[in-house]
Amino acid sequence: MKFALILIFIFLSSCATGYKEPIINLEDTQSSCEQNYNDFIDIFDCLKRDLDTQKNDEIELYLLKGEQLKEKIDLGIMTTADAKYEWKKLLYDIKQLRSEMRYRMMYERACRVNYRGYCVPW
Repeated sequence: MKFALILIFIFLSSCATGYKEPIINLEDTQSSCEQNYNDFIDIFDCLKRDLDTQKNDEIELYLLKGEQLKEKIDLGIMTTADAKYEWKKLLYDIKQLRSEMRYRMMYERACRVNYRGYCVPW
């Protein structure tokens, strides 16, 4: 019995720590690229190389914005510092939206909304 409980505990703990969301991977990858490079274009190229295998809508949006900012830097419209700020802000906005969606889903599971808009427990 103890052996079965230990196996279940190990299995559940490995499931809980095994998956990382794409945004967390993106944030980790970006921080490692920022440690190696200082220029925005170099950071973008590093990130694009590392994230080439992971594709979802959020990562594609993030990389497209990076390409857009890279073009603005090449044309002289934007500075490197401004591009870094815009890119970090986009990552922050994506994380905020994901958090709000998670909260909304938890709220919808906890209750149903009646015709007046109030939360009524199931």
